[in-house]
Amino acid sequence: MKTIELKTTSVSLRDDGIMHIHIKGGVEMDLADAVAVVEAIGKLGGMKKFPVLIDCEEFSAVDKEARIFSASKEANIYTLADAVAYHSLAHQLFANFYVNHNKPDVPTKVFPDNEAAISWLKTFKR
Repeated sequence: MKTIELKTTSVSLRDDGIMHIHIKGGVEMDLADAVAVVEAIGKLGGMKKFPVLIDCEEFSAVDKEARIFSASKEANIYTLADAVAYHSLAHQLFANFYVNHNKPDVPTKVFPDNEAAISWLKTFKR
């Protein structure tokens, strides 16, 4: 598995062809962090599109500008679909707000664990 470590996230290309964005605990992602994630996905994936798993540790957040950017067509140039896996009620509420309010440009669903999210993402693999 190839990984790029960034300030607030780690971005990995898993052996099963799913890109994994893991938001580190106790951080708040901002717009610059979100742009760095897109660049890392492009670099790891050779500028191709991938299904993307997003999860986070406790006490992490994503600010408004990063959420708006992350939902945009520009941010999803290397994304086939996003699955957001939550591990707490707070993250579940946040993820549902993101999907319903920011309306991402690619198919996006929220799941209670990584396994369910990965199963759904595998349906998007080329």
